Amino acid sequence: MHIDKIKYYSVLSNFKNGKYRSKPFPYIVIDNALPTDYYNELDRTFPIYEKFINEQEILQNTAYRIPAAKALSQTELPEIWKYFILYHVNFAFVKEVYNIFEKDIYDLYPKFENNLPKKEHSGIRFLNEKHLNLDCQFVINTPVKKKSSVRKPHVDNPVEFFAGLLYMRNQDDNSKGGNLCTYEFINKPIFYGKSTVENQYVRIVEEIEYKPNRLVLFINSLHSLHGVTDKYISPHFRKYMNIIGEFKFELFDFKPYLK
Repeated sequence: MHIDKIKYYSVLSNFKNGKYRSKPFPYIVIDNALPTDYYNELDRTFPIYEKFINEQEILQNTAYRIPAAKALSQTELPEIWKYFILYHVNFAFVKEVYNIFEKDIYDLYPKFENNLPKKEHSGIRFLNEKHLNLDCQFVINTPVKKKSSVRKPHVDNPVEFFAGLLYMRNQDDNSKGGNLCTYEFINKPIFYGKSTVENQYVRIVEEIEYKPNRLVLFINSLHSLHGVTDKYISPHFRKYMNIIGEFKFELFDFKPYLK
């Protein structure tokens, strides 16, 4: 897949100015992830909310998504978004992730050291799926009508290799709560109902505020605990991009740690 390099920027292009952690799991937080003018144009042309919601009744505090496969099929998708999505579902982006997280990836998954997926083994979720499948989703969260919890501490699906969130907070959004938290186990891993962890078994490592043009990207593992703080009543929609890489197989197993 050919991509015109003039027409996109990677969300990792400013990684040298990011804050990187290896423990308790590998992740990076990058402020001003994209050049300001480029980000502002993405923000201006973000799909209108009606594109996400087909139901007559809009559910409160609910995430609605447009995956890359669907977005790329829409003729009205602005060119700036077409190239942005195409790059982030391309193997070139996977190589960026490898280059930044290489040591931690090999520490977590030694089998990858001499057996990394190759370009011809990557595809796009729901479109041309292969060994490693990528997505770059538009996401909105609907307004909050009553104080709500969103996600307790948890880890993502074991097939997921990495996940990134590019926050695109609106300038007039003065809502409170809904920040991403990273956690670590106090003792050994312990899970309920597959991937959720009760609060008494973990402690907060960092609370990451929802800010415009901020990227959070992590490598998924048994220890990649994260959650979202309570959201307070607000009329504002939230919007962000969710960039995902996932395999056709599980990277780790919950079963020995289920209670």
